Amino acid sequence: MLRSILRRSLPLLAVLCLTLTACGGSGSGAAPFDPASAAQALQDSGAFSEPLEQMDKDLACGTLYDISADDVADCAVYTTPTAGAEEIAVFAMTSEDAAKSALSALEQRVVDQKEALASYQPDEVSKLDAAVLEQRGSSVLLAVANDADAARKAVDALK
Repeated sequence: MLRSILRRSLPLLAVLCLTLTACGGSGSGAAPFDPASAAQALQDSGAFSEPLEQMDKDLACGTLYDISADDVADCAVYTTPTAGAEEIAVFAMTSEDAAKSALSALEQRVVDQKEALASYQPDEVSKLDAAVLEQRGSSVLLAVANDADAARKAVDALK
């Protein structure tokens, strides 16, 4: 009888464990990104094929990402001086809700860039396909790099 109860309860316990594990939230266990140090770590990773140039917060928020500058506590944004896809964007937002909205804006940026570059720089689209997008608490990060594995390793080391 005990075996029968255990056999019937085991799937329920497995589902409960998986559900509790999934509730950790985005970036669970990792500290929020510090924009300046995260951007520097990415630049130092060797993941980018050319030097990137820093972009002004207001220009980045309004022109590139459609993020409300009022919701941004700090940011570091770097883009390629050519018309390529490579970029780094790290935003410390005023709240987790603002970070969720910013993550959606970064995701939309990747979609928009794929569409824009598909016709005149199709080689750049593969960089966008491998973009690193992550939210940690009230911060978000986007890295579009020539070497996505090196960028991912740099981001993972920021824990």
